[in-house]
Amino acid sequence: MTPVNVLAGLWLLLAVTSANAQSLLDITFNQSRDVTQFEPLTDGVTWGTARDQSCLIVDAGVATQALKPIAVESPTKYKLTLRAAVDDSDTIETNDRIAEIMSKNGGRSFAECELDFFDSSGNKTTFLLYGSTAVDTSGIAIVSGEFRDCVFVFYAPPNADTLRLSLTPRKRTLYVQSLKLEPETTEGTVNCNPDFRYGQFNAGGWRPNSEGRLFKRPDNRTVMKCGSDSRSSFFPVDDESRYSFLCQGTGYGPISGKVIVTFYDEAGQELGYTHLFWDRDMQQGATKSGIQPIPGSKFAMLKPSRIILEKVMVTEDDPT
Repeated sequence: MTPVNVLAGLWLLLAVTSANAQSLLDITFNQSRDVTQFEPLTDGVTWGTARDQSCLIVDAGVATQALKPIAVESPTKYKLTLRAAVDDSDTIETNDRIAEIMSKNGGRSFAECELDFFDSSGNKTTFLLYGSTAVDTSGIAIVSGEFRDCVFVFYAPPNADTLRLSLTPRKRTLYVQSLKLEPETTEGTVNCNPDFRYGQFNAGGWRPNSEGRLFKRPDNRTVMKCGSDSRSSFFPVDDESRYSFLCQGTGYGPISGKVIVTFYDEAGQELGYTHLFWDRDMQQGATKSGIQPIPGSKFAMLKPSRIILEKVMVTEDDPT
């Protein structure tokens, strides 16, 4: 073999190794019946065919089927993509109020892929709010009767060592074609799901209050009606860095809408907040740069209110 061929072979090997290393989990059930990444299968979990597709079937009588723990790091940003379908009388194909129902109950009444984090001692761990209130990471609600990609972008909590994924059908038959977990690299922001790009059924950590919800406008763009008290998921910040916030949205109702960012220490104690924009200032999109987190800040959370929000994109400023 010539030196050129040797170098080409090494380059190909490195490229394949690098690509594989990027995915912490990558299972396609219509190509393989490999169960090495699952805990022992419970009765009612089988391979079969649904919607003319090969898939893993989780019967309605199954309480939950867990995967083996996956090593994670904080503050790494992750993307979980689940391609699945469900047998249910209420799906996005049969009920046009599904997005509204999901916003009211967090998707917890539907079939779900749940996310639980554990520390190095095997104890469950979460983000904390006010130093004591556990903030669980929301899972992926499966609400489509046809196979669709469900996407969730998230950060692991500060003390997380492993992640456990669990398929929980909640008395519905669940069909799973694929599961993929990888570092998120395409959003280009510090915060998660900054522009609702994954659609109205994938809130991605955003939590509108009871009067709010995600919905699709006539121009096919997904936006979020925030209600009076909505919030994003936590995202990491460095109190020695500065950040830019690009916000776009339109107010509604008699009370002015706004977006603020609240800062927290590692234990979830609130340190204070910075007002970003009133609704009248961000209809066409507005950016505020050079915002430095309060000293001691490790995490931040966006809190929009009374706005039809199109996007909030948080980026770290160039230190130069």
